[in-house]
Formats: sequence, C-alpha cells, structure tokens
Amino acid sequence: MPVVAAAAQIANEEWDFFGKQEIDINGKTIRRGRKETDEGFWQRVGQYWMDGTGKNLTGENDDFPWSAAFISFVMRKAGAGDRFRYSAQHSVYIRHAVKARERGDEKYGFWGYALADSPIKVGDLVCYARQPGISVSTQSSNYKSHVDLVVEVTLGKALVIGGNVGNSVTRKAIELNSTGHLIDNTQPWFAVLSHRFDNA
Repeated sequence: MPVVAAAAQIANEEWDFFGKQEIDINGKTIRRGRKETDEGFWQRVGQYWMDGTGKNLTGENDDFPWSAAFISFVMRKAGAGDRFRYSAQHSVYIRHAVKARERGDEKYGFWGYALADSPIKVGDLVCYARQPGISVSTQSSNYKSHVDLVVEVTLGKALVIGGNVGNSVTRKAIELNSTGHLIDNTQPWFAVLSHRFDNA
C-alpha cells in the first residue's frame, strides 16, 4: 500500500481504537473517547513511544507529551522509511522538512511551507505552535508545537487526526479556503508539511 494511503488508514484505525474522540470546525469537542491512562489504552500509547521513537514510555507517563511519538509511529508503520525524521519532538521533523525544501532535497518525504504557500492534501502534516514567536522560518528545532495528519479533504474543510489531543487520539475538522489553503483559527497554525511520496 502507498505510504499516504497507509498513513491515513493507520491514523483512522488508531482513532477508532481510542473511541473516536472528535472536535468540530469550531473547536468544540462533540464526542469523547478513551484516555491515555485508561486500562488497555496506556499500553497502546507505549506502542507509539517504542515503535515511533524507541523510548520506553507509556500513557501512564502522562508528564511526557506523546503527540510526536504518535505521528512518528504512524509514519514508520506506513513505510516512510528514511524519508521521515522520527522524533519525540514535532519541531525536529518540522525544521527538517523546511530545510529539505530550502535545499531542494527530492528524497525527503515532506517539504515545509508557510500556510499560504501550499494547499492541503491527504497525507500532509499540519502544524501549530504551543509557544509564541514560532513561524516556518524559525531556525531552532527545539520548541513546543503540535502536528496532525490530514486524512480527508473536502470543499472548505479538512479532517485531521493527532495523538495526545485531549489525552486521546482525536479527529478534528479544520477550515480551508476556496483554494484549499488552511485558514482555521482555532489553533495558531503556522506550517504545512507537504508530502512528496507521490514524487518518489
């Protein structure tokens, strides 16, 4: 199965496993799922940590955000191989994708863009900052952020899935404009990591 299709399928399966927690386009939680510390679910978070980043943590280690471990798990299971920079920090692979675009690296699986510079498609990663002053031109690869995987795109809306959102695997709707660019204002979005797996 192609990487993009596999990633979307894996993310949807994990969302289903966690009870389909969902946030609507206004940022409101409309369905609650299972939590990271629930029996049978903290162990699954442990799989994300181990398979995604090689770290021996679980959902019971709730002082450690696992959202980047979730994305790393999905990309590794989907077969991204050495075309993704697996990390426990989103900022590491965000910066890597921006640098890949800047140097024209055709082999890396993602190129990082500002929101206005790349329309959203299934398989892309969308990024928001969890601290002030972060943009696609930030040179550091050490800052607080969050990333979701785009699993569906329709007119004016995309559905994205991420880990450790409300202590669960959560799907949310985000607003797009008529050209498919991210304009959602429920989070401080700043970057799109546009996948290049079809360009391999």
